[in-house]
Amino acid sequence: MNPKAKSASYVIVGASAAGVTAAEALRRYDAGAEIVMVSDERVIYSRPLLSYYLAGKLDEDQLLYRPRDFFERYKIKTLFTRAVGLDTEKSQVHLQDGTTVAYDKLLLATGSSPRFPTVEGIRQRGGVFGLRKLEEDAKAILSWLPKAKRAVVLGGGLVGLKAAAALKERGLHVTVLVDSPHALSQMLDESSARIFEEIFERNGVPIRTKAKPVALLGKNNSGVEGVQLASGEVFACDLVVVGKGVDPNLELLEDTKLRKDYGVFVDDYLCTSIENIYAAGDVAQARDVLRGEAWINALWPCAVEQGRIAALNMLGQETVYRGSMRQNSVQFFGVPVISAGLAVLTPGPLGGRSGEHDETLEFRPAPGIYRKIFLKDETIVGFVLVGDLPIERAGLLRILMDRRVNVAGVKEELLEPGLDLGYLLPLIAENREQFVEREFRELVQTVGV
Repeated sequence: MNPKAKSASYVIVGASAAGVTAAEALRRYDAGAEIVMVSDERVIYSRPLLSYYLAGKLDEDQLLYRPRDFFERYKIKTLFTRAVGLDTEKSQVHLQDGTTVAYDKLLLATGSSPRFPTVEGIRQRGGVFGLRKLEEDAKAILSWLPKAKRAVVLGGGLVGLKAAAALKERGLHVTVLVDSPHALSQMLDESSARIFEEIFERNGVPIRTKAKPVALLGKNNSGVEGVQLASGEVFACDLVVVGKGVDPNLELLEDTKLRKDYGVFVDDYLCTSIENIYAAGDVAQARDVLRGEAWINALWPCAVEQGRIAALNMLGQETVYRGSMRQNSVQFFGVPVISAGLAVLTPGPLGGRSGEHDETLEFRPAPGIYRKIFLKDETIVGFVLVGDLPIERAGLLRILMDRRVNVAGVKEELLEPGLDLGYLLPLIAENREQFVEREFRELVQTVGV
C-alpha cells in the first residue's frame, strides 16, 4: 500500500470468527486504517464451546477467542449496537440507535441465528432458549437451572445434542425431540446416527424421532410446562432448548439489491454483487469445492479463512478463495465422530441431493466402530468415521477427497485398519499433478516412488 495514500474506512458488521479475523488482517497490512466494528456483543468468544460452558467444564475466560482488550490493542472503533439497515448508494450502515456509520469498504460478517420452529407458544413461554450467544442463551439457561428439573431439547442437530449432553451433566432429566427420521440428519447418514441415538439412550437421554412439536404449554409470560406433539403426546418440562440448526442473519440486507439466496452470494474474492461490499462466515454463500457451486458451510474454520481472504481483497490484494467443504467432528459420551463432504442424505436447504453419490463403502469391525465412504465417479465425495480414534484416517481421506483423486484401485483398502500415508504414496505419485505442494513432492522423492 502507498504510505502517502489516505487509508480507507473499513466497517465490519459482526465480531465473531470472520469479523475478528478480518480486522486482524486489515490492521496488519494497513496500520493507519480506520476500522469500525459493529457488534451487539462486547466479548469475543468461541461459540462452538458454549455447550462445554453450559456443562460446567469451562469458565467464561476459557471461552474467550481473543483477549478482552482486543479492540484497544488493534485500535478498532467499536459500536456495541445492532446494525438494522444498509444504504448501498450512500455507503452507510444504519444502527439501532438511529445513527449511521459510513464506509469505503464493508464486510458483512453477521453470522447466523438459531432456527426456531413454528410452534404455538414458543415465543411467549419463559424458559425457552437457543444456544448461540453467551449472554442471552448460555448464561440465561444457567440462571434458569435452579428452577428446572426436566428439559426438552427441540432438534437433534449438533448443537441440540451437545446441549442435551450438557444439561444431563447438570443433573436434569433430558429428552430430545427430533422431527427427522434420525438425529444429526445434517451431519450423518442413518446408520451412523443410530449408533449415537443408542449411546444417548444408554446414558439416560432418550431421543424421540419423527416427533413434531405443535405447542409449548404453560401460561403466557410464565415458565414452560410441557411440549405437545402433533400426536397429542405431552412431554412435561420446565426448560426448553432449541437446537434445530441456524439460519443466516440477512435482515440487514432486506431493502438492498444485494444478490442473495439462502445466504448472500459472493464471488471467488468474497465480494458481493455490489462493489466494495464483502461477506464472510455463516452469512456468505461461497464456493463449495465438492459441489462446484455457491453453498454455506457454517463452520468456524471456514469463517476464519473467509474473514482473512475477504480482508485481503478489501485491501486490494487480490486473493482467490478456493472454497470449502462440510466437515464436523465431535465427541458424545466418549465416542468420537467425524463427518466430511457430501455425507448427508437428508434433503433440505443445505442437505443432500439425489445423484451426489453412486457408490458407498461400509465397514463395521466392532460395536461402536463404523466407517462409511461415499463415492462419485470413483472419487471420494464424503465419509463418516465413528469411534476408534479416526483423526489420522480422516486426514488421509480428506486429502484424497480434496484433490479429487481416482481411488478405484484402492477402494477396499480405504476401510482397512492399517491405512496410512505410506500405503497411499504410490497413489499420490501416480497423481503428481494434483499434489504440487513442496511437502508432497519431497515426500515422494524421499521414498523413491
